[in-house]
Amino acid sequence: MKSAQVQILLSLVLAGCGPACGDEIKTIYVITDEQKLYAWEGNKLVHEFDVVTGRPGKETIPGTFTISRKYKDYTSKAYGSEMPFSMFFSDDGKAIHATQWATLRSYFHAYISGAVGSHGCVGLTAEDAETMFEWAPMNTRIVVLEEEPDE
Repeated sequence: MKSAQVQILLSLVLAGCGPACGDEIKTIYVITDEQKLYAWEGNKLVHEFDVVTGRPGKETIPGTFTISRKYKDYTSKAYGSEMPFSMFFSDDGKAIHATQWATLRSYFHAYISGAVGSHGCVGLTAEDAETMFEWAPMNTRIVVLEEEPDE
C-alpha cells in the first residue's frame, strides 16, 4: 500500500472514522507529492483524480480545512482567471476548482518540475471539478498531505 493511502487510512481512524464509520461522512484528501485527490465517503474511496497543486513560493499548504464557500462560476479577484466549480477551503483564498490543462500540468508538476503548478489552489479538469462540486457539500473536510519521504 502506498504511504499516502496509509496516511489517509490513519487520518480516518484518528478522526473516529474507521471500519465502522457511517457512509454519510465525506472527506477530501489532496496528496501534493502525488498530485492526487481522493474523495472518501466513510471508509470507502468514491473518487480519485489527478490534480495540480501549488508551485514553489505558492505551495498548497498541508493541513485540515473545510469547504467554507462554493461558487459554480467564479473569477479570481487576484489573478483575473476563471475558476469554475470553486470550493474555497482556506482563509487566504485557496480553492479546489477547474483549471485548463489540469492533467498535463499535474503530470509535469509530479514528474518533471515542481515549478509547473498553481498559485496554491487545487486544480482539476472541468469534468472532475464539477463531479467534486456536486459531491461535496459545504463544510466537507479537506485534508492536504505531503507523501512521506522515501527511506
